[in-house]
Amino acid sequence: MTQQQSLQTFGFLNRLYAPDRTTAQQTYATALDLLRQAEDSGLDTGWVAQHHFHTETGALPAPLVFLAHATQHVRKLRLGTAVIILPLEPVLRLAEDAAVLEVLSNGRLELGLGRGFDTESLAGFDIAPDHRTELYRSGLTRLNAILRGQEVAPGLTMTPAVPQLLGRVWESTRDVAFVAANGNGLIAAPQLPEHPSHQELIAAYRAAWAAQGHEHPPRITLVRALIPGADKQTVEQEIGADILRYVRRFRPDAQQQDLHHYLREMGVLWGHPDDIVQELLADTSLPFVSHFAAQVQTFSTTPEQASRRLQSFTDTIVPALRAQVKGLALS
Repeated sequence: MTQQQSLQTFGFLNRLYAPDRTTAQQTYATALDLLRQAEDSGLDTGWVAQHHFHTETGALPAPLVFLAHATQHVRKLRLGTAVIILPLEPVLRLAEDAAVLEVLSNGRLELGLGRGFDTESLAGFDIAPDHRTELYRSGLTRLNAILRGQEVAPGLTMTPAVPQLLGRVWESTRDVAFVAANGNGLIAAPQLPEHPSHQELIAAYRAAWAAQGHEHPPRITLVRALIPGADKQTVEQEIGADILRYVRRFRPDAQQQDLHHYLREMGVLWGHPDDIVQELLADTSLPFVSHFAAQVQTFSTTPEQASRRLQSFTDTIVPALRAQVKGLALS
């Protein structure tokens, strides 16, 4: 990587966690409140994640429906999906829903897509895990064609037509050469140790982008879990049980004394905002990122905690990052 990007836009990612299946209505209301707060605080984008069957306690299986509702409550904030699980979607219907949302939002949709990874969702849709890559690739190829206005049958093209949305399609996948070949943006996040790091993925994506000869610059969104608070110990008391609950899905013998190890392994930054800023600035991929999105919630985060952490992100962390990025640009 030689040419730096200009980190100019910031957002946050809400996975819409719901402690149990009966609290979805409150979760949606809280998510809408956080979108309003994000807009009022000057953030650029609010992203939401898709979860089927309450996997990982996620309560939002239909993100485009939720974001269509949100368009009537936030008027400037860009609205993104991070991500819709493409192998589980009928592609033409997804394209139509995205097109209607693009119109309703006056061009504010950021369409993020991924392959999915949890076996529960794949099983629920009767998809074999080893078929998801093939379905993802074929689905994305068809989606691009539909958005370009290609006929879906003789004499039939999608309406409303939204070819401009092609410039706001994002992919979350380690197959970065495929993303670059499609001309799409990359959503990157810290990877577990057995996978290439997000720094390596970003470097490979930029190299693949350059090899494609695209005239416009690559688009990279970096997502990091940031949990600001008074200090590390205070934050650990708030999120420790949630982190261990998540890790024990894969490692049943996970222990409390190893909490720091699990947090760092998952790329979580926690503690005082000033410490989070310094750790972020040590991330060698940051100069090559065009958009940064923070996740501030875990499973049991209360609305008050989420609002407080989001405010800390917008009031302290974002201005510090903006100042540092501006300094890099001038140096």
